[in-house]
Parts: sequence; structure tokens; C-alpha cells
Amino acid sequence: MTELVGQSAHLAKRHILHAFRQPWLIAINLVQPFLWLLLFSATFNRIADIPGFGESNYAQFFLPGLIVMTILLAAGWSGLTLLGDMERGTLDRMLASPAKPAALIIGPLLQQIVSGVIPTAILLVIGYLLGVRFHGGPLGALVLVLALAAIAAALAALSNAVALLVRREESLIAVVNFIVMPMTFLSTAFMPRGLVPDWVAAAVKANPVNWAVELSRSAFAGTLSPGPVLTYLGLLIALAVGAIVLARASLNQYRRTA
Repeated sequence: MTELVGQSAHLAKRHILHAFRQPWLIAINLVQPFLWLLLFSATFNRIADIPGFGESNYAQFFLPGLIVMTILLAAGWSGLTLLGDMERGTLDRMLASPAKPAALIIGPLLQQIVSGVIPTAILLVIGYLLGVRFHGGPLGALVLVLALAAIAAALAALSNAVALLVRREESLIAVVNFIVMPMTFLSTAFMPRGLVPDWVAAAVKANPVNWAVELSRSAFAGTLSPGPVLTYLGLLIALAVGAIVLARASLNQYRRTA
């Protein structure tokens, strides 16, 4: 176990250093959530006046969902790094090394989780300037971190599994967009469940992205309750474990056919 943890941490460090060698990518990933928060808050601010909305400040409502969306978009492209390793032959060399195959999956997931800290911190600062307040205390912060880590790990592992199966950048991008965008809009990230059509509300209940959004929003509001926390966190962690198992199986399949 110690060896697996050490190898996973080393691979996570490798991916983080690789990301820092791309300053334009870092700049875009940091600026884009900031622009989204300003744009959506200004455009939809009057929606908060609708009876039954529940918040007087749209930024207070939107920021938890935006944080989840930012984490999702970053995690969804995890497979692109794996595709680069495949094209350069790096993945084949790592598979032939003493490195544990599980570390090849867990390492990139750790990198995605760590990489989400900076844009989240920036969004919290900008949100504070727009009147957003975090009322959840230490427990709320812990639940928020666990929810974000679980949904990021689940999507990043799924992205890696798809990359190992399709082995084409265009196909991976199509699959990720097909998954991330509908699941984001079929959640309460932009609008409360009570103000959307019935068929959308039904889809929202079964949407893992919405589980993370609901936990994040409750953490911000300080309204967490044991039932939803245990249920949603349990489901998100189970989803992440399932995605990691799928990615590991896809890696084994790649190993046999490479």
C-alpha cells in the first residue's frame, strides 16, 4: 500500500509539473471561471426576484454550482494527458516498468483534485466580493471538499477509461462533451428544482452532478443534514470507485492489445 501511495503521488507530481509548463492553459483555466461568475451573475441576477427562488443574490445561488462545473470541465480532459502518453510511448514504458498499474490511474486523479484548488479559491474570493458568504463552517468545508474530490475522481477516471478504449482525441472530446454539458444543465446549478419543468426535475434527482451541486450549496448555506450528506456522498464515492475500476479494466485491455 505504501508503494502504491508513493508511486501515485509521484505520477500526480509529474502531471502537475506538466500542466505548469503550459502557462496559456493555466491562464485560461483560471480566467474562464471568473468570467463565468461575472457574466452569469450579471445576466441572471433578476431571476432572484422570481417568487420561490429562495435567494436574493443570484451569485450566492450560482457559485456552488459553478465550482462543481469548473471541477468537472477540468477533470473531463484528464484523458487527453493519457492520450499524449500513449502517442509518445510513455504509457507503454510505464507499463513495462515496476510501477503498479493502479498508480497509473490514481496518480492523474490526484492531480485533477489538486489542480481544482486554485480556481476554486479564486472563485471564492471573487464570490465574496459579489456578496457570497460561506456559512457551513469546518464541517461544511469538509463536505464540500469530499463532494468535489469524489465527482472529480469519477469523471477523470471515466475520461481515462474512454481514452484507453477509443485512443483518439476527437472521440474523447466528443464523449466528454456529450457527458459533461447535459449533466451540468440537467442539474440545479443554474436554477432551483422547483422552477424547472417536471421532466427536468425528474432527471435532476438521478444526476450525480446534481448530488455534488446540492451538497456544495448546502455547505455554503450551512444547511447540511446527515441524511442527504451520507446518501449523496456515499453515492458519489461509489461512483468514483466504479469509474476507477472501469479505468483499471480499460488499462488492462490496453496492455493486452498494445
